[in-house]
Amino acid sequence: MRSRFLAVVVVLLASIAMPALAAAKHKPSKRVTPDYNNCEALAVERGTTPGQGPNNNPEAHFNAFMRACLAGKLPR
Repeated sequence: MRSRFLAVVVVLLASIAMPALAAAKHKPSKRVTPDYNNCEALAVERGTTPGQGPNNNPEAHFNAFMRACLAGKLPR
């Protein structure tokens, strides 16, 4: 009788503790705002380097990309 009671208590405690422990491990990470160096590396990786825009403003595409990246609007 006593061993059954202990077994029931252990099972109940485990069923309460497991979801709480699992939830603590899988918290979503906070999104970090990228800095200039990270955005510049991402621009080069994606082929948006300075000086490759139209003749009248060769920096336009790169500058637009950098503004969007620094604002956090680009997926990584």
